[in-house]
Amino acid sequence: MICKICLNDNSVRNISFNSEGICCFCENYGKIKYKLDDQSSLKRLFEQRIEGVREKYAYDAAVGISGGKDSVYVLYSLVKDYGLHVKAFTMNNGFLSTKARENIDRVVSQLGVEHEYIEFDMKKLQRFYHYSMKKWLVPCIACSYIGYASMVNYASRINAGMVVHGRSPAQMLRFYDKDIYSELIKPGLLPPEDTDISGLYSSLLKNIEKKIDRDIMLDVREMLMNDTDEEDLREFVAFFLYHPYNENKIVDFLRKKVGWDTPEDYDHYDCTIHNAARYIYQKAEGRPHTLPEISSLIRMGELTREEGNRRLEELIINEKPSEELERLLDFADINETMLFLKAGVYRMKLKLNN
Repeated sequence: MICKICLNDNSVRNISFNSEGICCFCENYGKIKYKLDDQSSLKRLFEQRIEGVREKYAYDAAVGISGGKDSVYVLYSLVKDYGLHVKAFTMNNGFLSTKARENIDRVVSQLGVEHEYIEFDMKKLQRFYHYSMKKWLVPCIACSYIGYASMVNYASRINAGMVVHGRSPAQMLRFYDKDIYSELIKPGLLPPEDTDISGLYSSLLKNIEKKIDRDIMLDVREMLMNDTDEEDLREFVAFFLYHPYNENKIVDFLRKKVGWDTPEDYDHYDCTIHNAARYIYQKAEGRPHTLPEISSLIRMGELTREEGNRRLEELIINEKPSEELERLLDFADINETMLFLKAGVYRMKLKLNN
């Protein structure tokens, strides 16, 4: 079954359809669309957050940057447009590309921003990636959890008023109200004084840890949250929840303003195993993993269904990215044959359920 509005089908996790053939993600998005279209209210909500932290902490904000377009643009805007005292940081998950490092170093130098690379205990990191791939086939879940937990921890450690990230609207809203990340969006649409930050993070952490082996969970907590005062957590602010997003304009702007130098295919160029993860997803799901994100763009009116279908066709990987895959499997200590057997079983279950 394919949604009557977007392109989501039964292969998308946690999906359901109403009697009219509309998927739950389109329905859920429709419930908050009026808020997302109200640019004046969104601007006011962001300014409330800005003024609530300005000059009250060692840093107004901490910004995680990967070298990708969105995070670099967020850093530039907070410094140049809002005049905030910002500290930037980059999480070295073991797969940060050389080109990304070059861009990061160039941008923070041009902006005159303090910056720090966060290094992890590689043995624990490898163990967590191994667990993520055995349980979920891909490293991305481990990477996301590491990223979010590190950002919250880092803001507390350096005494920053808030931590700001640059996920695009399509990324944030693709599974709206059906994933853990949605719980970070809902309070973001409220005035900051109406948000119980400590209660929110405590609830999120418990929900995440229900899905993780206890020994792994303890390792991850020690590695990521050791500096966090659970009574003094800082808000995790989504920059593009409040600001218009146009990928082409962002890319053109950065290349002209900060010499953002990337390959022609700049999407996720900062990650040296991204294509390997895409390939594994494709083998398991039978289509590009970005289907929910492209469907999100369709329901937001950024793409037509025809354009979405063309983009999906362009994203199909026809040749195994052997070098990236070997790098990932070696790091996570995963057997390739067993991995793809498990991916095949997952895909077969999807077909049977359809």
